[in-house]
Amino acid sequence: MCGICGFYDNRPDAIRSEAELVAMGETIRHRGPDSHGSTVEAGVGLHNRRLKIIDLEGGDQPIATEDGELVVVYNGEIFNFQEIRQDLEAKGHRFRTRCDTEVLVYLYREYGPDEMLHRLNGFFAFALHDRKAGRLMVARDRIGVKPLYYAETDRGLVFGSELKTLLAEGSLSRELDETALIDYLCLRYIPAPKTIFRAARKLPAGHYLMYDGKHLRVQQWWDLPEFGTRHDPPEQVAEELWELVVDSVQRRLVSEVPLGAFLSGGLDSSGVVTAMQHCQGRNVKAISIGFENWDLSELEHAQRVAQALDIEHITDVLKPEALSLVDTLSEFFDEPFADPSAIPTYLLARRTRQEVTVALSGDGGDESFAGYRRYRFDAFENQVRRWLPGPLFRGLFSLLGGMYPKGDFLPRPLRAKTLLSNLGRSPLEAYVRSVAYQPLEAALPLLHPDLRSRVQGYDPIELFRPWFDKAPTKNPLSRVQYLDFHTYLPDYIMCKTDRATMANSLEAREPLLDYRLVEFAASLPADQKLHGGVGKWILKKAFESRLPKVNVHRPKQGFSPPLKSWIQKDLESKLNGMKAPSWIDPQALNARVRDHQNGMRDHSELLYEILVLEAFEKRLNHSPTNLVTTGG
Repeated sequence: MCGICGFYDNRPDAIRSEAELVAMGETIRHRGPDSHGSTVEAGVGLHNRRLKIIDLEGGDQPIATEDGELVVVYNGEIFNFQEIRQDLEAKGHRFRTRCDTEVLVYLYREYGPDEMLHRLNGFFAFALHDRKAGRLMVARDRIGVKPLYYAETDRGLVFGSELKTLLAEGSLSRELDETALIDYLCLRYIPAPKTIFRAARKLPAGHYLMYDGKHLRVQQWWDLPEFGTRHDPPEQVAEELWELVVDSVQRRLVSEVPLGAFLSGGLDSSGVVTAMQHCQGRNVKAISIGFENWDLSELEHAQRVAQALDIEHITDVLKPEALSLVDTLSEFFDEPFADPSAIPTYLLARRTRQEVTVALSGDGGDESFAGYRRYRFDAFENQVRRWLPGPLFRGLFSLLGGMYPKGDFLPRPLRAKTLLSNLGRSPLEAYVRSVAYQPLEAALPLLHPDLRSRVQGYDPIELFRPWFDKAPTKNPLSRVQYLDFHTYLPDYIMCKTDRATMANSLEAREPLLDYRLVEFAASLPADQKLHGGVGKWILKKAFESRLPKVNVHRPKQGFSPPLKSWIQKDLESKLNGMKAPSWIDPQALNARVRDHQNGMRDHSELLYEILVLEAFEKRLNHSPTNLVTTGG
C-alpha cells in the first residue's frame, strides 16, 4: 500500500527536479511512511511513498524493466500476482524482486494496456511511463478502492493519490467548482469525475488515461456485466458464494506484516472474519469499537461473533469528544466530505494500526447484495408506480408530497413526505433523492445569495443520469445497484475507508469487492438479493450455518455516531458561535441552528455538514500553498 504522484511536463525546455516530486510526496507521507523513491526523465516525473507489506527489502519503487523502457509507481495490492508472474516467466521475462509491483511493467509489455488490466485481481492506482512510446498511462482499479486525481494544466499533466499532491506541484488553478458545493450540500460528497476544484478531476473507477504531452484520453476498461443471467437453485448459489468468499479472503491473507480484521458484528464483517477463521483457524485478530450510547453500539454483536469463532477480539469505546476530529479529517479528505461515520472509521483505523498493518473489512456487501434499506423503499415505490401509472397520479403524489409536513417530530410510520414526493417523480429522480441527504430545493436556500444566483439551473441529478441510462439491465433494483457501483460506492464508501485507514498508515482490504464476487452477484436474479423484503437474502443463506443466527438475521445497523446528542449537548456553545462559511447564507444557517436547538427539526447532519465546510475553508485560507477561493 502506498501513495503515488507525478507529472508529465509538455514544455520542450522544462527542467523538472526530483525535489519537486519529493515535495509532492511529502504531502502524502501518511500513505507510505516506510520509504520513498522518484525518477525524473525528459520532463516526466514519478514518485512513490511506500507502506511495506510484501517483499519488505526489495520492493521499493519506482520499478522499471531491465532495459529501462518502462517504469511504474503503484498503490495497491495485486492478489494474483504470483500466477501472473509464473505466466510471464514462462514467456521469458525475468524478475528482480518478489513484490507484486514488478508484474505491471512486464504485463504491459506482453499484453498492452487493456488486456493487462483485465488480468489483474486486486485494487490499485498506478502510473506507468512508456519511455519509448513517449506516453504515460495512469489507471484505477475496477471498483475504485484506491483513489487517483489528475489535472491538465498549462505545464501538462499532474496526478496523485490525493488532491493535496496536485496542489503542492503548483500549476493547478485554485478556482472552486461552485456546482460542486451544491453536490456536497445535497449528497455530502462530490461524485467523480468532479472535485471541489474546477481544474482537477477524479479518474473514475475502472478507467485509465493516456497522455503523450499533447493529447489526454480517458478510457473505461471495466464495467459490471449484464445482470440476472443465472437462475440456479438458491442452495447451489449460496454454497458457490461461500466458496468465493473464502477464496477471496484467502488471497487477501498474503502479507509479511501483521494482519487482522475490522469486526462490527454486522453480516458482512462477520462473514469475512468467519472466512478468515476458516482459512487460519483461531489465529485471527479482530478489532471493534462502539459508542457510549449503547443503543447505537454494535459491540455486543461483535463480541458474540468473536466468542463463537474463538478468536482474539480487541474492543474500544468512542466518546463524544471525537467530534473534535473534524479539523483532522479535513486534512486527509482535501475536499468537503460529511459522512459522520468517517469519525468512528478513522478511530477504528487508528486503534487497529496499534495492532496490525493490514486489516480486512466488510465493505461492498450492501451494494452487491442489496443490503441498504433504500433498496427496499425503491422497490416498493416502483411497485406502486406500476399499480398507478400515468402523469395524473404522478402529479397527485407530487402535490401531496409538497403539502405533507417534514415531520421530524412525528412517529416514524407517519413520516410519509419522502414517499409521497418520490412517487411524484421518475425512478431516477426518486432514487437520487433517497440517496441524497437533502434535496436541491432545501440546499439552494443555504447558499450565499451571490453564489445562489450563479448556480441557478444546476442539478446534481445530471451526474447520475448517464450511469442510470447505461445500466445493462431493465430490472429496477439492479439498475440502482449499478448506479451505486459507479457513484456511491467508489466516491463515498471507498473514499471514506481509504482516507480513514491511510491517514493511520493502515492498509484495508475488501474481500467482498473481489471482482469475481462482484460479477457473480451481478449475475444473480434480483429476487435472490432482495427477497420478500429481506436484503442480502442469498448472502445470509451462505453465512447462516456458519454464524450465530441473531447476527445473520438482525436488522442492518449503520456505523454512525450518536451525532444528534453530540451536537445538541456537547457542542451547543460551538453552534452558538458558529461562523457561516463564506459560501453559506448566515441568516439561513442561524435559522436552522435555532430550529435544531429548539427541538423543532433535527438538523444534526446538516450542522455537521457546515462544520466540515467550515473546516475546509479554514484549511484553504491558512494553507501554506496560498489557496484562494471564489464566491460568497
